[in-house]
Amino acid sequence: MKLRLLLLSWLGALLFLSGVMIGLALSAAVTWGESEARIYSSYNGEASLRLKCPLMLSPEESGVVSTEIINLTDEDIKPVVSAEISHGKVPREIRQTLSLTSGESEPVQWTVDPSDVIFERLILVNILQSQYSDNSSRLGSCGIFLFSLFGLPGAQTFALVFAASLIAMLSGGALWLYARWPLNKLATNIAQLSTVLLGMTILALLSTLPRWWGLTLIFDALILLIMGVIVTEFGLFSQKYSTNL
Repeated sequence: MKLRLLLLSWLGALLFLSGVMIGLALSAAVTWGESEARIYSSYNGEASLRLKCPLMLSPEESGVVSTEIINLTDEDIKPVVSAEISHGKVPREIRQTLSLTSGESEPVQWTVDPSDVIFERLILVNILQSQYSDNSSRLGSCGIFLFSLFGLPGAQTFALVFAASLIAMLSGGALWLYARWPLNKLATNIAQLSTVLLGMTILALLSTLPRWWGLTLIFDALILLIMGVIVTEFGLFSQKYSTNL
């Protein structure tokens, strides 16, 4: 009986940690794309420009990057909008001039496809609205990660990996608790840390959806820190842990 519970405990722990690693890998992958996009840009802007950009595409999929250009002045303007999109060794650049009356806005979009991939897995996009009259220049950047499971489109793959991470963490945690119940002091500490780890992983994944990359990086760092604490505590007290089953 003790051996069976020990095996279930280890299986639950491995399943839970696998879910955490899947979630961490997913959030880190899309954050990598965003970081590379900011480094890749040769543009400079005085303010930020909000882009609508896919987080993930399949290697055979095309996607659309869009933004809205707004005239915030009291006069008619003709702002120049430049798009710099990764494309092999030399990025492709697209420029267009808009005509906007005072207070008018106009949506602009660009199509990206697998030919724009660099670093084998990334499409990098930078959009610059040049300064015109009292309109300050605005710059937006985004990175798109290319990955697919079972030939699914990028958005469905992202959702599937997100769900797999969540299911693995919840089922692994439940299995571990079942095998360890009632909890001794060490197991209680690990359960509390694991609950925090579960929350951090979910928050890291959720923060990628609105592209809050600063928060994603913080959550990813906290995930690694908490995992280190769990491994350290378990390792230091592994003998006590096994003898108190």
